[in-house]
Amino acid sequence: MLPELLHVGSFTLYTYTALINLGIAVGLAALYRQAPEGLAARWLDAGLAATFGGFVGARLLYALVHGNYYLAHPGEIFQIWRGGLAWPGAAFGGLIGAALYCSRKRIPLTPLLDALAMPVALLGMLSWGGCLAAGCAYGVEVAPGDLPAWMVVNSPDLYNLTVPRWPTQVVGIVWSMIALGSVWAARRNRWPTGARFAWALSLTALGPMGLGFLRGDPMPLVNNIRLDVIGSALVLVAATLAWAILVARPAPVSDLQPPTSNFQPPASDL
Repeated sequence: MLPELLHVGSFTLYTYTALINLGIAVGLAALYRQAPEGLAARWLDAGLAATFGGFVGARLLYALVHGNYYLAHPGEIFQIWRGGLAWPGAAFGGLIGAALYCSRKRIPLTPLLDALAMPVALLGMLSWGGCLAAGCAYGVEVAPGDLPAWMVVNSPDLYNLTVPRWPTQVVGIVWSMIALGSVWAARRNRWPTGARFAWALSLTALGPMGLGFLRGDPMPLVNNIRLDVIGSALVLVAATLAWAILVARPAPVSDLQPPTSNFQPPASDL
């Protein structure tokens, strides 16, 4: 693991932070590059609004989940640099930020979201890579012989106890690569605007929801189910329903009729 990417004097660049920032930068670049003519600055501003909303949502949800601690330390709620983000909150907060900006500037939201489909899947992969480097989201402990040796990783927990564990972060990276490939392939589908983003978000949510059952890091439970699993499931259900509704819509009449031709035969000389 490589928790620190760079350390110069009192400045430390953490690998997790660098990878998340890389994913955000790719998303902003994609918006600027794919924006319709004359809307590049507006789309970039919408991306910044989504980034701000995502960080706020991720931190607020994390503070809510760990409410007992933050009720006693309310001043730390917005100290994001101390760590602690909940990705379902980032998804909903980012959508709210982008929607509010687009509504205020009166620009369509769904084409902008489609431009973020690939960056969303990429950000999911980078998040798992950051967790692998930082040692967060580690897997449950496994007994010798329970898994093939090539599937077991020796990683520490919060108390720096290194034991054989289920390779949650590695599997998360592999799943994210599959999701990234699926989103890339979906670019050829003639889906309504917004459907490709919903597809990317649903695939991104499926990974942490499934792998949440195999995580060993502490998390509050509801009926013996981790809260992060519940949050990921809510994102998965919402995104999948949005995708299904969009895809099920009848195609516009203009898409069903063959294109008309403006060609007219030349007038007869006779």
